[in-house]
Amino acid sequence: MKLHSSIGMAALIIATLQSAPADSAVMGSLVFTEPTATVAANDVIDVWVTLSLDENSGPLSYDSMSPPLHGWTEADFPAHANGVPFTSYESVMLYTTRTCNDTFTVNCGAAGSQYSFSVPTSDSWFGLHGTMAPGDSADFLLYQLTPGPGGADPGSYQLYTAGLGLNVQGWDSSGNAIVEEIFGFRTTCIDASCTFTREVSPIPVPAAIWLFGSALLGLAGYSWQREGVG
Repeated sequence: MKLHSSIGMAALIIATLQSAPADSAVMGSLVFTEPTATVAANDVIDVWVTLSLDENSGPLSYDSMSPPLHGWTEADFPAHANGVPFTSYESVMLYTTRTCNDTFTVNCGAAGSQYSFSVPTSDSWFGLHGTMAPGDSADFLLYQLTPGPGGADPGSYQLYTAGLGLNVQGWDSSGNAIVEEIFGFRTTCIDASCTFTREVSPIPVPAAIWLFGSALLGLAGYSWQREGVG
């Protein structure tokens, strides 16, 4: 996690605000940190997002050393999960999410995908620990996109929506496990200007190969000329 107090990004103006549920004081917005860039076909692509808390938001605290509720109390939790009342709370869980209509993968990684998604182990949302104050912003490495062994096909690729948040899991009166979101944020785009876009260029051919190819062409030309003279 990279924490900073303000980002001043124009993307925040066009990003759709995704606030927390009414019973949570955590409010803010999420945008892609670097929406556009050019990469090589064999590059691993890091998907960074910036979470910004509103000035009137409550603090976002998470104590990774205090399971199972990680510093939260029952007063912070929603009373229902999809209309079903909680009778007890079991654990608090960080989560990430994304839509499957991106063009990096096919149906979230089916056959024919140019990239595979993975969740990083460092600088990620799952490494959150500490407190974000109102008005603070933090950068998280949400996903990594890895091309296949031969590299991705050149072209333009887009990821439209990704997100992160916090769930609480508990039990209903029948002993069934139920889950509800405490807060969640999405990079939902209202137009193409806020997608995560990467222009993938072909894998460059090493200079040594070009030189070797030129040498072969030279030898072939020399051989043809000698045969022509005879």
